[in-house]
Amino acid sequence: MNELRITRSGDIELFAGEEQLFGVIDFSAKELYESYPIREYLSGEPVALINGRTDYELRLSVLSLFRSDLLVSDDLTLRVVDGDVTYRYEGCTVMRHERSVKAGKNVVDEYVLAAKSMRKQVNDHAG
Repeated sequence: MNELRITRSGDIELFAGEEQLFGVIDFSAKELYESYPIREYLSGEPVALINGRTDYELRLSVLSLFRSDLLVSDDLTLRVVDGDVTYRYEGCTVMRHERSVKAGKNVVDEYVLAAKSMRKQVNDHAG
């Protein structure tokens, strides 16, 4: 399982569709694997594992004073630009949304999204 975790939004640019998200205070993405064991007859231990599908779980914490309706559309593409690397999470849907209101603290919306696929692109700036 691979995990990408970013805790300072000054390090990255985050886009929902073509619009940039502001006020993101925490972001993490997990790659979850599903596999199937292959067993021999009368054997207790699997002899091999066959890879099944891969899912992605994205978690965002966003300050509530910024526009947050961008994340509620179905089949959303979330793009994370980290220097020369761009991650595109496609087919995102919101699985959970919570609003955290605490005295003396900022109001924060926390989202858990599921993505169908991820593409990683390295941008070479030659020349």
